[in-house]
Amino acid sequence: MTISFERLQEEHLPLLTRWLQAPHVRAFWDDGERDEAAVRASYLEDGEEEPGFVFRVEERAAGFIQRERITEENEFWPWAAPEGETWGVDLLIGEPDLTGQGLGPAVIRAFLEALRAERPRLRRVLIDPSPANVRAVRAYARVGFVPLTALETPWGEVLLMGLDVP
Repeated sequence: MTISFERLQEEHLPLLTRWLQAPHVRAFWDDGERDEAAVRASYLEDGEEEPGFVFRVEERAAGFIQRERITEENEFWPWAAPEGETWGVDLLIGEPDLTGQGLGPAVIRAFLEALRAERPRLRRVLIDPSPANVRAVRAYARVGFVPLTALETPWGEVLLMGLDVP
């Protein structure tokens, strides 16, 4: 399976907007009633130091993944690696027919491989699915993420999971 990543660009906005409104995405990644202008403001113009990526599977646009370096200002800082860098990731599979096929673990593995190559000081990766998103929790566990804690955040309850990177 060939998985590739493209930095989010203006031309991706209609696709990302459609994905963010899909019922299977909104169930666990609810950005509210978003139109393309709101998605642009949130994902491209809002001072995003780390823009997200559209990922493709066999050349087909399939979903979105974003990353954020965990710093002392981040609420997840207490679970950061004691040395080196810690990054957080979020993933959504936008196309409904691609869910439930084991794609999530493959995408995360490919993304982490690229992140490790770019950030050699990477030591830990955090991900924070809703505990109700059982499929996502299982997918992340297949990659090697382990539960660290349950937290109440402004966007709801999350299960913070971590993966230590050798």
